[in-house]
Amino acid sequence: MKFALVGNGYWGSKLLRNLVALVGGERVVVAEPSDARRAAAVASHPAIGTSRSLDEVLDDPDVGAVVLATPVTTHAELTEAALTAGRDVLVEKPLTASVATSRRLVAVAEAHGRVLMVGHTFLFSPRVQWIASYLHGGGADQIHYLTSSRLNLGIHRSDVNVIWDLAPHDFSVVFHLLGEFPVTIATSTRAIVHPGHPDTAFMNLTFPSGVIAEVAVSWLAPRKVRTLTLVADSGMLVYDDVDPEEPVKIHDRGVVIDDSADFGLHQLTYRYGDTRSPHIPVEEPLARQLAHFESAVRRRTTPISDGRFGHQVVAALEAADRSWRDGGTPAVVDAGIDELAVRE
Repeated sequence: MKFALVGNGYWGSKLLRNLVALVGGERVVVAEPSDARRAAAVASHPAIGTSRSLDEVLDDPDVGAVVLATPVTTHAELTEAALTAGRDVLVEKPLTASVATSRRLVAVAEAHGRVLMVGHTFLFSPRVQWIASYLHGGGADQIHYLTSSRLNLGIHRSDVNVIWDLAPHDFSVVFHLLGEFPVTIATSTRAIVHPGHPDTAFMNLTFPSGVIAEVAVSWLAPRKVRTLTLVADSGMLVYDDVDPEEPVKIHDRGVVIDDSADFGLHQLTYRYGDTRSPHIPVEEPLARQLAHFESAVRRRTTPISDGRFGHQVVAALEAADRSWRDGGTPAVVDAGIDELAVRE
């Protein structure tokens, strides 16, 4: 079986490098309308095949899976074409630009029995996967809240605002770690560089379990920030993706309450225990993501970032975007499909 990569731009070239390493160049076909980009792909990987369009790729019966690295505005049309042609699809995040179109893709994939996976790459970071295993394995009991920040100076995009550009990363990680999806989202934004086009957003999320989360994203910050803080009864966890040495730290800290029948006799004491940083091997998340997709295609299993998960992220993005347009009023996250637990 061959894999077709549609789009060989900045991100597509990274996918191509990892895809060739995974399955071999002779099993990869690049569909790209640009002559220069096709030539660049062949120059780097001489064994690959090339095509000008997805339609040409779908005419090849040896192509069984499609990887889409095209602008989000094309995702709905191209993904549906590949699914209805009987191909499994990995599409870059977000799944689509609206709940209506992402819901349709989930229905099409399930009706045709095809694998639909969304490229939420951070879910395949060894660091995020370590945290997920720690939490799902009982490393933290009652989780109270999370904060997540993704800040940098640039790149200002004209096709989408900062919510649709950066928040998919944080939303996917938070939803995966918590194992649930939000109920409401309230968003405050500023459009500093281009009026009406937010480049900074603060989003407050509520979850069915009672957990609350704050996600901050910005294209206008003095330094690169990629942090997540999780506070639970048993301790606190800090994940700093920019830290090359100790990206994950577990802090044995918290508040101890001595129960008393008399409110005035309640005594608060603070626990200051050890801090530990686990060793987490370095491995490229994109390589792990593609290996996960290839395995799902071969074994007919459900990816952790399947179509339903990707659809829930789109629903959250749409709610966050709707909230700031309504003056920051909390928006209900309405995915329009049955509520599902996040697949671990």
